[in-house]
Amino acid sequence: MTQESQTPWYVRFFKGDYLRVYGHTLQPNRTDLETQFAIHALDLQPHHNVLDLCCGQGRHSIALAKTGLSVTGVDLSEEMLAIARSTADEAGAILTLHQADMRHLPDDLKNRFDAVINMFSSFGYLESEEDDQQVLHQIAKALKPGGKLLMDLLNREWVIINNQEFDWHQHEDGRVVLERRQLDLKNSSNTVTYTEILPDGTRREMSDLQLRLYTLTELTKMLTKAGLTLQNVYGGFQAEPYNVNTRRMIVVASNPGLGGVCA
Repeated sequence: MTQESQTPWYVRFFKGDYLRVYGHTLQPNRTDLETQFAIHALDLQPHHNVLDLCCGQGRHSIALAKTGLSVTGVDLSEEMLAIARSTADEAGAILTLHQADMRHLPDDLKNRFDAVINMFSSFGYLESEEDDQQVLHQIAKALKPGGKLLMDLLNREWVIINNQEFDWHQHEDGRVVLERRQLDLKNSSNTVTYTEILPDGTRREMSDLQLRLYTLTELTKMLTKAGLTLQNVYGGFQAEPYNVNTRRMIVVASNPGLGGVCA
């Protein structure tokens, strides 16, 4: 087994393949819609401190910072953080950025934030449900009493209803990206493998994506275990009601500040 194959998929994928696959979907109008929704759903005020957990290239962090909020971004990928730094400088946005695993946030982030956002299905990447639970405990520790969490997740029910094993997209530069999805109902996971075909016909196997999918019931129990309380759930960024036919499952939870959150 090669060293590359032993590297977690989420380390390999975010070295560059992520933007080559999804970059065309991350347009400014989409970011603006998602950011404004988060501001209203979390009732964010100019004096609030916000943690963007799994901030990636910083599209939400920068948009929030430009409204006057104090924003900290955390991501595991140094490649994505480098883009975030450069883009923030160009936009004149002030960000604090940390390179860290979301299971083990820096101690100086404890009890600092009025809100935490976790966007674009960035929950469910890790090796086990226990790892995902640990992330929620870390979020609870980062939130001030009364602070809120917004998680933007792919809706498991929608994935099952609309499962399509093969798909493809042609990019403006002439590349074609083929997708093969393997939905595992037993383990509630979706694995997507990508093949990139360049205009000259060259084929390249890209990093895969492995996402664990949670029902609302399961996620609510996990939030409760972490000391967080479910407040609202939406089906989209226009505050659509959540149901089995909505592509997104956007959860808002709060830290009641009762103490005793497990490590």
